[in-house]
Amino acid sequence: MKAVVALFTMLLSLAACAQEAPGKFKAGQHYEVLPQAVAQDDDSKIEVTELFWYGCGHCYHFESPLKKWQKTMPADVALNKIPAIWQPVMEIHARMFYVADAMGVLDKVHEPIFSAIAQQRKMFATRDGRDWKADDAAIEALFNDAGADGAKAVKLMNGFAINSKVKQGQAKQRAYKLTGTPEMVVAGKYRISTSLPGLKGKSNGQQMMLDVVDFLVEKERAEKG
Repeated sequence: MKAVVALFTMLLSLAACAQEAPGKFKAGQHYEVLPQAVAQDDDSKIEVTELFWYGCGHCYHFESPLKKWQKTMPADVALNKIPAIWQPVMEIHARMFYVADAMGVLDKVHEPIFSAIAQQRKMFATRDGRDWKADDAAIEALFNDAGADGAKAVKLMNGFAINSKVKQGQAKQRAYKLTGTPEMVVAGKYRISTSLPGLKGKSNGQQMMLDVVDFLVEKERAEKG
């Protein structure tokens, strides 16, 4: 009798594990298959791309679990970040990201930009009627406070190289069929969003996004053989 009970308990445990297994993630529910795959920058890696906006509160809160996930990222996976743009002030923030990246100080500036906007309501932009202008003084001060060259950052904001990065990012954003932020893309093939039916309204939706990323990384790795 004890053996039967033990066997029954084990079967229940296995069933519970099966329900929690990554195989539960389904296309159209937890991720979308893009109609056309977008070329990766480095085919030797499985690229995971975060699409974000510094002014997005959800993106701000997503930074913590994303950083934890990044620390456990396998060697064959690369994490990219693309700042989303669908309004003028977002382009100013995107330019700040690309400038920091070009100067090699993104690790010093990325979190301070998020914190300044989320906690201090600094937008690094001023509005003149319908137009937005970069607040050069605020941008310079932020870079300086982070130990970077603020004057150089302001000078680069509208340079040719940054203009090119903005255009490339917008092209990727369109190709990824971005619907909001934050969203994740795996291998240029799969888009993950908390607005999808399987994640929408979930209290742990952001963590689930990363679980889906892991599932799709494994899927891509298996397909590569």
